[in-house]
Formats: sequence, structure tokens, C-alpha cells
Amino acid sequence: MLSSPTTKQALSLWFSQMLPDRRPRLLRYSMAITSVVAALAVAMLLPYRADPSHFTLFFAAVMLSAWYGGLGAGLIATVLSALSLDYFFIAPIYSIDLDLQALLRLSTFVVVALVTSSLTAARKRAEEGLRRAHAELESRVQERTADLALVNETLRGEISERKRAENELWHLQREMGRVERLAALGRMAATIAHDLGTPLNSVLGYTQLLAHEPLSEDARRRLTIIETQVRRMEDIIQHYLSHTRGAPRKNRIDINELVEETLVILNPIFQQHGVNITTALAQSLPMLCGDDDSLQRVLINVLDNAVTASKEGGLLQIAARSSEASESKVPGIIIEITDSGAGIPPDLLPKIFDLFVTTKPSGKGTGLGLVVCQEIIKAHRGTIDIKSEVGQGTSVRIFLPADGKTDLLHFIG
Repeated sequence: MLSSPTTKQALSLWFSQMLPDRRPRLLRYSMAITSVVAALAVAMLLPYRADPSHFTLFFAAVMLSAWYGGLGAGLIATVLSALSLDYFFIAPIYSIDLDLQALLRLSTFVVVALVTSSLTAARKRAEEGLRRAHAELESRVQERTADLALVNETLRGEISERKRAENELWHLQREMGRVERLAALGRMAATIAHDLGTPLNSVLGYTQLLAHEPLSEDARRRLTIIETQVRRMEDIIQHYLSHTRGAPRKNRIDINELVEETLVILNPIFQQHGVNITTALAQSLPMLCGDDDSLQRVLINVLDNAVTASKEGGLLQIAARSSEASESKVPGIIIEITDSGAGIPPDLLPKIFDLFVTTKPSGKGTGLGLVVCQEIIKAHRGTIDIKSEVGQGTSVRIFLPADGKTDLLHFIG
């Protein structure tokens, strides 16, 4: 803006006050009379009559009257000044003679009044022109400012839309890359699963042959566990292959039974590493609908990571409890697995679910386990979150909804 509203109001007021025709007529004529009276009063105080300074005083009165009040006020001041000079200062005093000199003096005062009024009128026209130019310039500046504001707003909208599109494109590219990597991982897993079928059938056959041999009860119990796990491995292989054919299975799952069964499977690993296990499983948990083998692989992977991160004598707790419905989620079950291990470095924690990211030493981790776990949990419409502090341990929180809705076609199982 060229000027502020306060400045514009001040200029308008100044223009109004400077124009003679904007002043009250009584004030203009009173100013003329007052100017002549003031000149007369000052002239009366001077020691000599008809001194040139007397004329100067009345000239000043005429000029001031014409400047302030216009031509009319200037003529009134002219007449009063001429009469005052003749009556009070031109001999014989106290009388008025209309001779040639008196007319000459009157003409001189008239000329002064006309010149002063003409200059005032010219000034008036200049001031009016200046005011109109200022108003036109102000109007143009306002129009241009409004145009620029509209253009700026449009540009801001376009920039915001472009940033949003770029963010969406970046997320889409990232998701596409993730899908491609998972698809490649799925094809690789399906190939491995197919190739492992024959040797596992051989192991199962020899296990069944050993069952007919005379064994102690302890050995026979361990052999039964081996046979059970081999059969589970066969089920897992079939599960992988069923996903490649697009026919996943769904079961009703008791989480407490699944957790207890998983702990039995991993008990030798717990004993080998000297890790102490505690459980806090709430009773009467709702049943889930999903793939029990897939969820057990999640538990095995998370528990194995916890054992690897823990030192001998470390503590590991697994808890399960109900989760009530809220505005943001449906009712379900929360599983928490907490260890007292080394923790995850802060720079790796945000990337812990990325492919090939692992905290295990080189050669001991592939960086695939948590990726698969996350996909399995997502397929069950759940969430998995990890909190960790270096030296304080790690807590894995899994939420599984109890509404029976799963999307098992969308994960690598």
C-alpha cells in the first residue's frame, strides 16, 4: 500500500482545509476585516504618518485576506485598506478625498488582491489535481495489490497441491517397491517350500519307524514332539503352496492355547540360553478367526529375537489380555512380549520392519522375520508395534481384532 488509512485521512483533511471555498464565508470575511484592523492597529503605533511601512502592512493584510478567503475577501480588505490609509494616514487626515492618488492606491490594492487570488486559484487547481492523482494512484495500487494477493493465493494452492501429489507419489513408489520385494520373497519362499517337501517326508518316515523301536518314555515323548513338529513343517509348506494357489485357510484360534503350545516348542531354546519365562494370560479371551500356523510363526519369531537379545539369566514375559472396543478400533486381544535384553539402537528402530534390517550379528540374521511378522499381522487386520531402549530391553505389542475379519491373501505366510 502507498499509504496507511491514517495518512490518507490526514491528506484529505489538509486538502479540504487549504481550499478557500471549503471554509465558511463568515470566517473568510471576518478574516479580511480582522487583517485590516490588525494592520491599522500596528500602523497607528508607528511614529510617522504615511510611512512606506504603513502601505506594506495593508498590502500584507490584502494578500492574507485574498489567500485565505479568496477574491471576495481580498476585495473587501482592499476597500477597507484604501479607506483606512486615506482617512488615518494621508493628509488631510480624518477625511477621504477621491482624487487621482486615492484611485491609484485603490487600483494598486485591487491588483494585489487579484494577483493573490489568482495565485490561490492556481494553487487550488494544483492541489485538486494532486489529490485526484493521489486517489487514482492509491486505487491502482489497491487493485494491483488485490491482483497480486489473488495470484499469490493461487500459487500457494498450486504449490500445496504439488507437494501433496509428490508425497503421494513418493509413498506409492515406496509401497510398490515394498510389494515387489515381498512378491519376490513370496516366490522364493514357495520354491523353498516345494523343495523341502521330499526331505521332510523322509524325516517323518524315519521318525515313524523309530517309534516302533523299544524306547524309554522320555525318549518316546521327545520323538513324539519331533514327529509333531515335522508334521507342522509339512503343514507350513502346504500353507505356502496354498497361498500361491490363492486358497488360504482360516481357523478358530484360542490365543492362550497357541501361546502355551509355542512355549513348549521353544522350551529347549529357553533352557539352552538360560532365559526365565513368565506368563500373564488372561482367562476367557475371545476367540480369533485366522491362520494359527501363521500367528504361531509370529510368536516364534518374536520370542526367538527376545532370547537372542537376552543374556543368560535374562527375563522374558509374555502377556495376553482383552482390548475393549473404542472409536478407533474394534474389540480384540493384545499380546505383549517383553524382554530385558540389549535393546534396539535408536537409528535402527524406525527401520526395524524394513527388508534385510536386523540387529543380529552378521550371519545370524536375515532381516526377513519381522517383515513377514508384520505382513501376517496386517493380514489379520491387526497391528504390531515395537518399543525399545538400549540396555533396557524391548517390548513388542501385537493387537489382533476379534471380529473374525482377515485378509490372508495379502501376506506372505
